[in-house]
Amino acid sequence: MTGFMIDPERLSATGSTLQSVASRLSAELASFQSELAGFGAPWGSDDIGSLIGAAHDEVSSWAFECYQDALDEMAAAGADVMDISAQYTEVDENVGRRFDGLADELGH
Repeated sequence: MTGFMIDPERLSATGSTLQSVASRLSAELASFQSELAGFGAPWGSDDIGSLIGAAHDEVSSWAFECYQDALDEMAAAGADVMDISAQYTEVDENVGRRFDGLADELGH
């Protein structure tokens, strides 16, 4: 393959940044969730208000769960990218050592 290079340090830094972004967004999501809960039940406690409240609770619970799952996946992807970087570095170093050993055996 021509023109194909991997920079393991940059790859690892990108994975770390992805994890950091997921962590920050998760904290912001928790903050938003707390702020939303702080409003209480502005729809009231009559029959219609109770229906609105039940719908709100179910939908917001589901939405926050989906958002958190997505952020967890983002953090896991960052960890995977960092692992790929470490594996690439290890394989590259092993291949380099093997070629050096082969060159020594051939007298070069």
